[in-house]
Amino acid sequence: MESMIEGIPENIQRHLHSVIKTFGLESDEETMDRLVNGWMEKEESFKEQMFNLGMEEVGLFGSGDERGSLALTYSGSLISIGPVLDGDRKVDYTSIGFRQDVPETLTKEGCALSEDVMLDRGIVFNGGPIKQTSPIYKIVVCPDSLSLEEQEDMVEQATTMIIDSFADINQDTILL
Repeated sequence: MESMIEGIPENIQRHLHSVIKTFGLESDEETMDRLVNGWMEKEESFKEQMFNLGMEEVGLFGSGDERGSLALTYSGSLISIGPVLDGDRKVDYTSIGFRQDVPETLTKEGCALSEDVMLDRGIVFNGGPIKQTSPIYKIVVCPDSLSLEEQEDMVEQATTMIIDSFADINQDTILL
């Protein structure tokens, strides 16, 4: 069987190699191939679902941008950043995978971004249980045409869809 590791970007390859033990998995080629295959399916699912919802992929999400946003980390975790409502954001962190070194989910009301969200850098938060995430692979934002309340609903809907999809991928692909 040919290794699937070449099917993903080099920065993701390095990251997965560096965290495979924290996922509680064996560090062998077969396990890495399953992890890579799952990661590729998660990326495709993320892109497809965000496109279907009308979210726009961006390379930068400014800390002052009031829209809602979602970010996918190198390790396959999901960061849901709600729109600014009454001066604050709601942030949900969901570790969608096997990490044993981070909580499965965290939610923080009244969050603020310390700096702009950029690809290939972790997100830094002011206050709350999440200080910084793994590097960011994809960022999508809600359309400007939606009200902030509609964006909040969209972020929640997208989060639920992705969590369900990623859990199925973990079951079918990685946890064989």
